[in-house]
Amino acid sequence: MTDTTHTGSIRLAHISRYPVKGLDEQSLSETTLGIGQALPGDRRFAIAHGSSAYDPAQPGWQKKAHFLNWARTPAIAAIRARYAEGGDVVSLSENGAELLRDADLTTEPGRAALCDVLLKRLPQEARGKLVVAEAPGVSFSDVEPKFLSIQNRASLDAIGSHAGTAFDQRRMRGNLLLDGLSPWVEMDWIGKRLRVGGAELEMVEIIGRCPATTLDPLNGARNLPTLDILNREYGHQDCGLYAKVVQGGTIRVGDSVTLR
Repeated sequence: MTDTTHTGSIRLAHISRYPVKGLDEQSLSETTLGIGQALPGDRRFAIAHGSSAYDPAQPGWQKKAHFLNWARTPAIAAIRARYAEGGDVVSLSENGAELLRDADLTTEPGRAALCDVLLKRLPQEARGKLVVAEAPGVSFSDVEPKFLSIQNRASLDAIGSHAGTAFDQRRMRGNLLLDGLSPWVEMDWIGKRLRVGGAELEMVEIIGRCPATTLDPLNGARNLPTLDILNREYGHQDCGLYAKVVQGGTIRVGDSVTLR
């Protein structure tokens, strides 16, 4: 049974965005949220494969199946990405070897360079020509509404305890990680609001998880039966919440979080 009483002193422990869908996170110490907007720069870009319905002439949101992603392209998780501060300049490496340096994804040469590296590294998964997708005002999240995803570290630790290993929060590819909670209390938060720093978020949907959560974030190996554990121990495949920004403001790692 979910325990809703032990919220304790909640703290924002980590802020992550994923400038390129399917590639590494970029950790942030602070960011400013806008009403009805995704976390700034999150999934700004995605890599459309050769079978994608994404049309550069009419860019817009598409489901994750149209892009390289962990669930269908696990090998991409072994590629390390490093971003310049703004998140639109990316460098890639693998096993310590540099693959790409400072590709500016706002330019055609930068996009072509990224696609060339990934095509050579993932020829079968590419299914033909790769294209860097970008659409004004669009976040290529797994859901079309502009939500943030929130994780409770205690719930992730509970999954890890059943697996007999530490659970790396990067498996969930969330935006905000919260400390100071009991496991699974967040499952009863739909319709409630969180005050984080200068922003306020409304909890709108529980996140159903996919096979991407079974991947090791460092090498792409399917090495943890996340979905089996969730089904066996809790009777569902859910973990984390989608939230919408209802009051904009700046949030910082270490901010206190208030539930109401």
